[in-house]
Amino acid sequence: MQTLNETVNKRINEIHDKYLNIISPFIMQIEVLDGEHPVEIMNEIRAVFGHLSKCHLSSDDNFIERNLSKADSHIKRAIIDCFKYLCFAYENKYIDFDKKFKKTDLSDIDNGEFLPNLCLKRKRSMDKLVNAKVLELSQTDDDTLFQAFEEAYNTYADVYNYIGESYAKLERVRRKARNRNVWAIIGYCVGVAGLLASIVSIIL
Repeated sequence: MQTLNETVNKRINEIHDKYLNIISPFIMQIEVLDGEHPVEIMNEIRAVFGHLSKCHLSSDDNFIERNLSKADSHIKRAIIDCFKYLCFAYENKYIDFDKKFKKTDLSDIDNGEFLPNLCLKRKRSMDKLVNAKVLELSQTDDDTLFQAFEEAYNTYADVYNYIGESYAKLERVRRKARNRNVWAIIGYCVGVAGLLASIVSIIL
């Protein structure tokens, strides 16, 4: 194994830092939210460490530079994929939320501000994701793509956190609505039973 110079070692350490402090936490979050093992991200990481290994086995400065550049590119692509996976994971969580509270009136939460704020935040996040996907299809440069998916991720994370911060209020409203429905059904059944009893008594 070759001894690398200080500049090269610094760049390698920066790549390791991005893996440990950015990509690894993102991967754990994706697995918790989706129960999914992000294969695309793992492939990028495999490529990163393949190029770093080649750096340690060579004394050719040009060869080392090419592989460091490729490792940098793959680490950036891995982070972009993390942003992308998390956007989809947050969108799935929003769909689950929408199904769960579909029959619950949320218009009074936070003095009527919760629902319009949530709709606005989700619309913004969807627009950002669509924009990022359009840029991806146009094969734009990685820096522009990175910024676009980062913005989409940030807006989706805002939606997810906004729901999470209000979850106690949401559950309280949902349970009250469910209890009202139960009592309404019971009242209806009692009323029908009373009507049937009256009819039977008249017939008899």
